This record gives sequence, C-alpha cells and structure tokens, in this order.
Amino acid sequence: MNPPAEVVTLPGAGEVQVHDRSSAHYAAWHSPKRANEKVGDRFQLDDCRVWMRLHFWAARESGAFDHPGFKEHYITFIGHFVSVYERTAPAFARESVRWSESEENIRRYLEAGRVMGDVEGLSYHQAIGALPLHERPSAQSQWPYV
Repeated sequence: MNPPAEVVTLPGAGEVQVHDRSSAHYAAWHSPKRANEKVGDRFQLDDCRVWMRLHFWAARESGAFDHPGFKEHYITFIGHFVSVYERTAPAFARESVRWSESEENIRRYLEAGRVMGDVEGLSYHQAIGALPLHERPSAQSQWPYV
C-alpha cells in the first residue's frame, strides 16, 4: 500500500499533491526555501552540484561509502542520473565526492546557513575551469560512460 500523497502549499503555485517524481520536482522548483529569483525554475548546474554534494555527504555519513564497490557504483549512478536535470552536471560528480570528504567544507556549508557559495551562480565555463583537466568533458570521452 502506498502512503497517502502529501499536499503542500507553494507560493505562486497553490496547493500541490506530491505523489510521484514529477509532482515532487514541481514542488521543489516552487519551494519557498529557494531563492526568490529561482522559484519556478527548473534545476540548473549549481542546483545539481549542491544536490550531488549532499548525496555524497549522506552516503559517507551513513557508512555506505565504507564499501568500495558500492561507492564507485553510486558515484557513477549519480553522475548518470543527474544528467536528467542538467546535461553538463555529470562532469562534477567526482568533484562533489571530493567536497564531501572535507570536514572543513561541511563546516563552512553549515555556518553559511546551508549555502554553497562556492558553486551557486557559477556559469558552466567558470565551473568547468576549476576541474582537473582529466575530469573535463572532451570530444573523446563522456563520463560516466568511460
């Protein structure tokens, strides 16, 4: 038996019944927790990078990354899955894993009010320039498929 669908009231969108992935995304796009200028927008590269970092932090905190085979599978899975939201995001999966390894990064994130100022608002070209050369997309490879 499925749990009852949650009904949420969203500014500018009214009441929304969250019952599947599409309705959950719609609710997230209209969340009052998003910056005013982003309310209603689909997820962008910076949103995806924050999402991946939080996923990898949670995997690490839960002990899931204590299993090397699962860790590599999960990184590849998230790198593939995030492309549903933003086609340029997979290149940042490994950077997001590295971010989650640093207690200093997590401390700064929490102290900043759960904001990742180092990625929010960056263009693709600004962001890609900070990746190691071997992680940048090229015509020869498209991670995570190599």
